Amino acid sequence: MKIKSFVIMALVALGFSVSSCEYDNYEAPSYLFSGQLLCDGEEFPYDANKSLLRFFQEGYGKTDTGTGMRTNESGHFQQLLFNAQYKLTLVNQSLPFELPDFPSLGDGKGYDTITYHVDKNITQNFEVRPYYKIKNLSAELEDNSVVATFDVEKMTNTEKTAPAISKIHIYLGTSTLVNSNISCTLTYDVEDPNATTMEASIPLSMYRDKNNFVNNYRTYAFYRIGLELEGMTSYYLFSPVQKIENLPLE
Repeated sequence: MKIKSFVIMALVALGFSVSSCEYDNYEAPSYLFSGQLLCDGEEFPYDANKSLLRFFQEGYGKTDTGTGMRTNESGHFQQLLFNAQYKLTLVNQSLPFELPDFPSLGDGKGYDTITYHVDKNITQNFEVRPYYKIKNLSAELEDNSVVATFDVEKMTNTEKTAPAISKIHIYLGTSTLVNSNISCTLTYDVEDPNATTMEASIPLSMYRDKNNFVNNYRTYAFYRIGLELEGMTSYYLFSPVQKIENLPLE
C-alpha cells in the first residue's frame, strides 16, 4: 500500500511539474506597438489618467474584455503584444475630439476597429480633431493664487458640431505628470461658452496643503487646463503641461 501511495503521489507531482513547465514556457509579449496622437502635425495633449485605445483578440476560447494601452500627457502611447492578430478601437465613451481612423458606429455602439497582424514592431500615429484648441496659455501669481489665462479656438474640421464648453478645470502638480488624477484642482462653470479668452485660478495654499503634496516647499509648479464639454463628463480637452516659477513659500 505504501508503494502504491508513493507511486500515485509521484504521478501527481509529475503532472503538476509538466503543467508548470508548460505554463512557464509561454512566450512573453515581444512586439512593440507604439505611436502618438497628432493634431495638425503636432503632439496632442492628453489626459494620461484615462484609457483611450484598446486592443481585442478573438478566438482562443475566451471572451476578451480588451487591453487598454496607456497614452501619456503628450499623446505618446506604446504596448507590448504577442505575435497574434488584434483589433484596435477606442473606449466606448463620448469624446471631446474625433479620430477619423475610428469612425463612430452611432447609437452608442462605440467605434470602428482596425485589424493588425502583429509579427513585428509597429509604429502607428493617429490624427486627432478636437472640437476646441487651447492656445496662448500662461499663468501668473496674483493674490497668492495661480491665475491661468488662455484663448479658445473653436474648430471647424470636425464631422459633428462642437458641444458647448461647460466647465474649466485647473490642475497644479509637482512634476510634469499632471492629469485628472491630481488632487490639487479646482473646477469653474463657464458663464459664456462663446468667449474666446478664459481664465481659471487656484490658491497657492492648495499647492502647499499636505493632503495634496507632503512637504512641498517647491518654488515652482506645473499647471494644466482641462475643458469639459456638455455631455462629456469623463474626458476633457487638455492644454500642454506648463511651468510657473518663483512661487513664495508662505
